[in-house]
Amino acid sequence: MPDPFDDLRTPIVPTEPDPVFAARLRARLERAFTLPKGATVSDLSIDDRQSDADLARQGDVVYASLWVPDVGRAAAFYGAALGWTYGQEDSERSRDVVGAAPHIGMWQTHEAHTLFLCYGVNDIDAAVDRVRDGGGQAGAPTREPYGVVSNCVDDQGVAFALYALDASDPTPRGPLNGSRHGDISYITHYVPDSARTRAFYGEVLGWRFQPGRVEDGWQVEDVAPMSGLAGGAQKAVVVPMYRVDDIAAAVERVRAAGGTSTDPAQQPYAITAECTDDQGTRFYLGQH
Repeated sequence: MPDPFDDLRTPIVPTEPDPVFAARLRARLERAFTLPKGATVSDLSIDDRQSDADLARQGDVVYASLWVPDVGRAAAFYGAALGWTYGQEDSERSRDVVGAAPHIGMWQTHEAHTLFLCYGVNDIDAAVDRVRDGGGQAGAPTREPYGVVSNCVDDQGVAFALYALDASDPTPRGPLNGSRHGDISYITHYVPDSARTRAFYGEVLGWRFQPGRVEDGWQVEDVAPMSGLAGGAQKAVVVPMYRVDDIAAAVERVRAAGGTSTDPAQQPYAITAECTDDQGTRFYLGQH
């Protein structure tokens, strides 16, 4: 007698596994072959959960570039103020900060005094489409020595970039609040229209928001580094906060290097000071 369920069965169709899952599974199997005697594959489960948390996620900042009028002056200022050191292969217009998190560079331009951000995305082609659909501009993704990127502008004229997260070569997730002196510990987006910003980046990057402590202030949920935005600015600008070990000493170094700084003030989340460098670029210091 024929099986009455035969007509309900469908042929087995091979599918491509999720690339992130495949990369993690492969890494786990590779580690399994090197386990010491007496250990089992199940012993890897805790390590796997830790490694998941350590990987960059869509919407995280994977690179930040400080845009300044004179990169040589900026390198000297931040070297004195924050102790930054720089790579050996820097060009006349750029610097690469050694050991900072997330990865930080400098770029000489007269377009703006701001922090240019590059965001990780899981599917860069789809993200490019979302930028364009949301009223922004996005260049075709190009393969560079460091990965696949697209240069973009949002619907209020803010330049940024997208970076394709590669499951076969996972990008480590940076600390949420910086981990050492000189790291970026917080990023504030000052924008003319916060509702438009929330709609645009919510659609492009999947950002979620919750109200902040000030009027028209918003906290971006679960991104690294921690980030927020404030509406009502005359012109959009991205302002970083740098983590410091001793804010009183850091304030004195900023002033001695030709910058300006308010006196340190206790906030609910840190002791902070609002500063400008010797070329007028805004930033904050934070002792956590």
